[in-house]
Amino acid sequence: MFRCDMSDIPILGLLGIVSHRAKNTAMSMYREFDMNRSSAGVLFLLYQRKTMSQKALAEQLNVTAPSITSLIQKMEKTGYITRRPDDQDQRVMRLSLTEKGKSCIQSVKDVAERMEKIIFEGMSVEERLLFRRLMLQVNENLDNYERKERA
Repeated sequence: MFRCDMSDIPILGLLGIVSHRAKNTAMSMYREFDMNRSSAGVLFLLYQRKTMSQKALAEQLNVTAPSITSLIQKMEKTGYITRRPDDQDQRVMRLSLTEKGKSCIQSVKDVAERMEKIIFEGMSVEERLLFRRLMLQVNENLDNYERKERA
């Protein structure tokens, strides 16, 4: 495989390369469980929150309403999630995991653990914590920028 000198790549380019490679690696791991990265994200969020609206789920995953609707329909057809109207507002659809969906959570966690081992190999606990803090700061900076742009 062709390798270029990564030392001169701007941070944004490096972030894109690393992100793309991590997504591809995770996708191949999820295929072992007949899953994809998007559905794994939905399963994990619903596992954590128990129930969510489609709108809140789309916001958390940073995807558009049409994208989440398509994904939700597929996951509902395959029996991973249920969709029902909210008790207070019938226009809002509440999502939750089925037993089949709950049974997949360990597979999602396994992939996350395997990815963390690969990504953080050779790094100290302090370096991992610093990396996490920096990623959270980058995410917050992007949130702040997007809020300013919408204002």
